Amino acid sequence: MDIKKAYRRFRQWQQDPFAYKLNSPSSHHCANCGSDFVGNFCPICSQREGMGPITWRSVLLSIGELWGLHNRSLVYSLVQLFLRPGYFISDYISGKRQVSFPPVKMLAIIALLGLLVDYLIGSPIGGVFNNDFDFVGDKMLFIDNAFEWMNLHPDVMSLILLSYLIIPNYFIFRHAPRNPRHTLPQGFFIQVFTAIAFLIFNMFDDLTSWHWFIFVLGNIWTYAVYKQLFGYGWWGTLWRLVLALVCAHLLALLMLGIDFSIHMIQTGDSNFIDGFKLFVKLLNRMVTNSDV
Repeated sequence: MDIKKAYRRFRQWQQDPFAYKLNSPSSHHCANCGSDFVGNFCPICSQREGMGPITWRSVLLSIGELWGLHNRSLVYSLVQLFLRPGYFISDYISGKRQVSFPPVKMLAIIALLGLLVDYLIGSPIGGVFNNDFDFVGDKMLFIDNAFEWMNLHPDVMSLILLSYLIIPNYFIFRHAPRNPRHTLPQGFFIQVFTAIAFLIFNMFDDLTSWHWFIFVLGNIWTYAVYKQLFGYGWWGTLWRLVLALVCAHLLALLMLGIDFSIHMIQTGDSNFIDGFKLFVKLLNRMVTNSDV
């Protein structure tokens, strides 16, 4: 087996898996409506050319469609999402809708499956402050509950954190060689596809408990997405991706701090600025284990 040749074929498939070419310039007779036409599909009834009496091949194709093994199916879309992730997403946001199962519907299906896996075998994790810190109270309880909720709902947290990448990506990858000046709606679908993959990674982690393997695999997959999607080199992709992730985490912490500050105002403990300062001190306490 020629490994280099096989790799070149795989790379060619990654970049252009579909060949939308005219099968034959000759005329065809539609078995459905009786029209004569030139092309792949009948312009009258849309039936594909070459359709005829049922054969064993027809049986195999029908069984494949039952299990989603056909073009634009859920299964085949997931295959593309993991084997050619950046190219696949790039195709979709650039207008090639027929390459993918509807992404939002796919996200809903995978999310429901993830909730089922979490319900059956998920291992809840307690709050991060109750056992590690020696001070409690209403102020501490609010942020402890927030982090406990994050730990108990990793799939939902993946979706939330990925949504914070939309705006950083919009600015950081604005002048990319591939898909330059992408729009915020396109960024939304980029993160929908990314969320689908991370939900699957989370399910696989729940089923196997291979935490470090899944962590490394997820990071490699994310890097491949951004490299294929935006077309930068190895280093250009890496530092931009790290910067986008840092910005997304900071944005998430900022929103949590605002939420915490509003909670402080509602309880009458402090004003907005003092509440946000307290939130920053609590985060510093969590990281450095120093006194507030």
